[in-house]
Amino acid sequence: EGYTDVIGFHRSGVRRAVAPCGTALTEDHVRLLKRFARSVVLAFDADRAGQGAAERFYEWEQKFDVSVRVASFPEGRDPGDLAQSNPDGLVAAVRDAQRFLGFRVQEVLRTGSLATPEDRARTAQRALAGINEHPDVNVRRMYAGEVAAKVGLPAADLVASAERRSAPKPVAPVQS
Repeated sequence: EGYTDVIGFHRSGVRRAVAPCGTALTEDHVRLLKRFARSVVLAFDADRAGQGAAERFYEWEQKFDVSVRVASFPEGRDPGDLAQSNPDGLVAAVRDAQRFLGFRVQEVLRTGSLATPEDRARTAQRALAGINEHPDVNVRRMYAGEVAAKVGLPAADLVASAERRSAPKPVAPVQS
């Protein structure tokens, strides 16, 4: 499948693309990529396996000083499919790729519920768990502020949690 994705990128006008082809992305792959590029866009399939692979990459971004962004694809579509049905969409996905942590936070906000105050608090907790993995306190503060604005919680509370790398107090479901 990696071969068809790389061919699809090339046909769509994205001339520099590589794939691990039949194996998971490893630290050795990242070490090799670092020799050729300081900025990497991950373009894994939109399914859960691809997202899980992207999450493993976060650690390597720091270790190898590589700028990592993640391209978002429509649900159930992979780069090879998109290259055939919407080549411009594939190019746009690469061009508009988000920073790695931003992608993770947006996924939590996209999949989390904001219907009730309890849902908003739980979504904020999930987002903050990912934010708190980042080593830079200023980055943690900024993302915590963005999450607070999206879920309607006081920014000072989430920023303080991000500064301490602690989670806000959990919200227990109401028993009836």
